Amino acid sequence: MNENLRFIHLLYVPTMACNMACKYCYLEDETKDIKCNYNALDTLKYAIDKFKKSNVIPFNISLHGGEVTVLSKNEFHDIIEYISNYYGDNKELLIGNGFKVSKPHIKTNLLDLDKHIDTINEFDVTVSGSLDLPLKLHDEYRVTKGGKKTLDKI
Repeated sequence: MNENLRFIHLLYVPTMACNMACKYCYLEDETKDIKCNYNALDTLKYAIDKFKKSNVIPFNISLHGGEVTVLSKNEFHDIIEYISNYYGDNKELLIGNGFKVSKPHIKTNLLDLDKHIDTINEFDVTVSGSLDLPLKLHDEYRVTKGGKKTLDKI
């Protein structure tokens, strides 16, 4: 075990965009579907590089948002592949410091998960999904940007 290292769970937000307009969203109008001027994968790589140079090692990387599934198929695949490779490349370091090697993980509203199912299966991605209970509240509060219900799709 290396005592000079610090380990963190990195919760990375690759996009602020969202495909829903939940009535209670803390991001409110910040989830507009605008194209960012940065590359989400390059930003993640930069952050991890900076952390590692400071002896801070992510033992777990989770993707959150906004909504992760609004990323294009290629962007989503590339980020998930990078995280999967990160775990493989750092396996000995993580295990040697008492951590279990994870799988890529996303936190999602589940609305467009099917768009990324091939990548999810390819990299054995773990998924945390959200919906509101009782279910009648879900359809009242978790709506599309056009105001449509989402429970049946989810």
